[in-house]
Amino acid sequence: MKFFITLDGRDHTLEMTRRNGPSCLLDGVRFEAEAAEVRPGVYSLLLGGKSFQARVAPRATALSGPPGSNAGEYTVQVDGVHYAVSIRDSRRRSRGGPGMALAGKQNITAPMPGKVVRILVSEGQQLQSGQGLIVMEAMKMQNEIKCSTSGKVQKVSVRKGQAVNAGEILLVLE
Repeated sequence: MKFFITLDGRDHTLEMTRRNGPSCLLDGVRFEAEAAEVRPGVYSLLLGGKSFQARVAPRATALSGPPGSNAGEYTVQVDGVHYAVSIRDSRRRSRGGPGMALAGKQNITAPMPGKVVRILVSEGQQLQSGQGLIVMEAMKMQNEIKCSTSGKVQKVSVRKGQAVNAGEILLVLE
């Protein structure tokens, strides 16, 4: 999966793969990486064998705009240093120009193997950015998977209590 990232005003390309374990290419340089959300907005990162904790929050300056205008814009804190980060998924690229569009069909997949504990939405339901979709349990921890953009639930592909593998489709949004 490829993302276009702006980090403190500098553009980068991040490509994530799962070949022979999780790894990434950042601007063409390969490194090993793993991430897990340990609680809402807090992530445990393993990058090149080093462990980090990252706190992620929607960028405050974008909150004054229209609903959904801050989608993909965050403040990330690592080791006490704050970074302004914008993330754009390459699958969301607009055909109409250089900007990115957050529209179209989106498959929400399981980030890791686990069990579906709760399904927080139903088919046909309208969603707001940041709304909870599914609660999964993995490694004795419950993680809520949230919607990254506003939209509508097209299909719920799992049921409560179902075991799922990493990458398995949980929901389809439009």
